Amino acid sequence: MKQDAPIAPLASHLQTAVIVPAFNEAGRITNVLKSIAAATLVDEIIVVTDGCEDSTADEARGFALRLERGQVKQVGRETMTMRVLELETNLGKGGAMTYGAHRTEADIVLFLDADLIGLEPRQVDAMLEPMLVADEETRADMALGLFQGARSGAFGWFMSLCHRRAPALTGQRAIRRDVFLAVPNLTRSRFGVETAITRYVLNSWKLRVARVSLHGVTHPLKEEKIGIARGFIHRSEMYCEIAVYVFFDNVRNTASTKFRAETMQMRERFGNRS
Repeated sequence: MKQDAPIAPLASHLQTAVIVPAFNEAGRITNVLKSIAAATLVDEIIVVTDGCEDSTADEARGFALRLERGQVKQVGRETMTMRVLELETNLGKGGAMTYGAHRTEADIVLFLDADLIGLEPRQVDAMLEPMLVADEETRADMALGLFQGARSGAFGWFMSLCHRRAPALTGQRAIRRDVFLAVPNLTRSRFGVETAITRYVLNSWKLRVARVSLHGVTHPLKEEKIGIARGFIHRSEMYCEIAVYVFFDNVRNTASTKFRAETMQMRERFGNRS
């Protein structure tokens, strides 16, 4: 598919890395990697397998080898590289994302789920473009990728509504690496990681956030991947982890004057573009 023209002149000095945290996504991750590799604005791909019990790491390594040999379709940067980082124990999504971010020098990191369905290369670029605008006064600090129109019926409408009304939950987001790594307690946030990022970037630090519609993109439900009973349990655990992060973060902000002062300092630091 033909790539859309950039929204504005882009800064050539900023480096980008796409980080894909993955837990037991064999059979699904390759399609996501194909779309990333065919994007035009990606310098590096990092897959972090989070204590997987299946062949996700083998599948990702096989793709990396084909990419290195020139056997994967690329229309973008010939210097694109790919690494597969394997965690022996499960750290949770927040830990895997942080592990990957610490192992790149890229200015911008784009996090994408490993089980996405319908992702196009142009949509990968669309999430990076607001982060790469040459004009610093209009450049975004974070870009949220929001599902839209992928599923029909009541569930499809509900998922699109959730992404519009609760963007904190989206796992598809580009962000300045220095901003991401400054969010408190990421390594222990597990599935609360997206909420954590949004709470600080959008609410506490008041940084510039762009929203990108991902038409036709979705992912399988937990119940579709591992069965209704296990999926329901996994979903309940996910919401519990989000609630736990929010609770303890509220406690920290309420109880600690030092913590509140540091938050304001970060707001001033990241908001200063001079």
